[in-house]
Amino acid sequence: MTNLEIAWALAEMGDLLELKGEEPFKVRAYHRAARALENLEEEAASLLARDALEEIPGVGKNLAKKIAELLTTGRSTFLENLRREVPPGLREMLAIPGLGSRSVRQIYQGLGITTLEELEKAAREKRIRTLPGLGSKTELAILKGIEMLRETKEQVPLGIARPLALIFQSQLLNIPGVEQAAVAGSVRRGCEMVGDIDLVTAVRPGHQVAEVMSRCPQVKEVLAREPDRLSFRTVLGVKVEIIMVPPEEFTAAVFYATGSKAHRQALLRLALSRGLRAADIGLVTSRWLAEEEALCKATISTEDNEKEIGQNKGIEAVAGDKEGEEAVFYHRLGLPYIVPELREDRGEIEAALKGDLPRLITLEDIRGDLHMHSRYSDGVETIAAMAAAARRRGYRYIAVTDHSRSLVVARGLSVEQIKAQREEIARLNEELEDITILAGIEVDILADGTLDYEDEILKEFDLVIASIHSGFRQEEGQIMARLEAALRHPYVDILGHPTGRMLGRRRPYAVDVTRIIELAAETGTILEINASTDRLDLNDTAVRMAKEYGVSIAINTDAHDPGHLADMEYGVLTARRGWLEPENVVNTWELERLLARLKRNRQMKR
Repeated sequence: MTNLEIAWALAEMGDLLELKGEEPFKVRAYHRAARALENLEEEAASLLARDALEEIPGVGKNLAKKIAELLTTGRSTFLENLRREVPPGLREMLAIPGLGSRSVRQIYQGLGITTLEELEKAAREKRIRTLPGLGSKTELAILKGIEMLRETKEQVPLGIARPLALIFQSQLLNIPGVEQAAVAGSVRRGCEMVGDIDLVTAVRPGHQVAEVMSRCPQVKEVLAREPDRLSFRTVLGVKVEIIMVPPEEFTAAVFYATGSKAHRQALLRLALSRGLRAADIGLVTSRWLAEEEALCKATISTEDNEKEIGQNKGIEAVAGDKEGEEAVFYHRLGLPYIVPELREDRGEIEAALKGDLPRLITLEDIRGDLHMHSRYSDGVETIAAMAAAARRRGYRYIAVTDHSRSLVVARGLSVEQIKAQREEIARLNEELEDITILAGIEVDILADGTLDYEDEILKEFDLVIASIHSGFRQEEGQIMARLEAALRHPYVDILGHPTGRMLGRRRPYAVDVTRIIELAAETGTILEINASTDRLDLNDTAVRMAKEYGVSIAINTDAHDPGHLADMEYGVLTARRGWLEPENVVNTWELERLLARLKRNRQMKR
């Protein structure tokens, strides 16, 4: 049994102990030992052979005995007893993304729920949000997770696939015989929906990738097992493919598996137009590119050849690019490195040939988050806690934008609550250092196109986000009339989640995205990339169009708890796929510039 498999067993012990309500220090001990086993350079079997298991950090006599039993028998009496003691339904709940053992125990103790059916019923009845620390976002995640457990889908949102891919990458790196592991495919490119998770590993002879990963607790079904490939489906129904190559082929395999196919073939056509083969630019053709190279060679024309060469005049190859070995494939064609998010054959190669690739926005460029919720509406934490979490992320400002009064399900704010909240924000701004809290609101665009508060109330907010939360089934004319009224309103600064979609669950309402962008350009209204992994709205193609129209974008998380502030990375990925640079995103600006822009917009609209 490998260190990774032992770590899986110890982690499960810790989870089950927490579900039973054991002392936190005991639970932490098992999880700490599991992490130590994952990162241990020497195999535990060799430590057992010299009676040195207690040399593992966090492993004492008790845990050493359990590890020894696993190594000698391949099973654990302690773990088997725990599995019998804990209701099976609680263990099934742990498969739901974002629902850890602590939350499952809280649901079990607070509501007496022991099955997925009971959990689903409670979430639909909005009883989960009555428990401390759990809110509407948790209910939504539960319902989505249960749906995924029950049916296999062709595609899943990036917010599900990417964390899972990173877990598998980490696990692969801890398997004997694995030198490198990388996430590839649509996950690496940041696509909003993912058909499968692709991982590439550099392996030595005698590696145990297939043997170990086939026994991973996340694996529900092995679909294919070949000498250089393992394919399986996870308990969530996500398909995973692991490619195993010799170390010398690793970089080429990562490039190939990252795709997209259209981008890859465009590069091959460029190479062939110059009399170069894939091998000439450093790509291995024996398995990865031979068929595509032949296809590209058959389709390339003399006209393409002249066009490609003409565009490349004056471009010099760059040596030793910081992006790593993969950049060599581009440099040997005289191109700068093209990041994975742009590899869709949407003009990125032409831009590279002209030296016009954008300096894409990064997570480090973000200075604040302008859309989040607190306990005043349907958030689960105080304003102070949200501000503290934002400060830990290095932000200089945030906007608290709780829901307006008509959204009863989200406990929208009354006029009296607005006053109390504004007083609290003023007090916190006097107390806090290095971060400023803006008093904002997410105001509903009502069915008739009016906003949920009168202008006298709206003008007092530092920032107003207008969003549609009802009337999704209206005809396009009605929806667009509502949106246009909001975009022209003098106190609306940002249009929130402009199309209203929920990835994999709800289609956009009937909306003309091009017209929204035109109106935003005309009125100066900021459009939002809602970074919630359920939304990613606007999408990448709309974002790129907005950039071309000169429309400013705000990347916001719509966080209802501190943990979801981390969703910002998904918004940034969407922005990068939309070719955005820091200048295009208002929450990369200093606060003074942002406030001046908001004030200017309101003056222009009056």
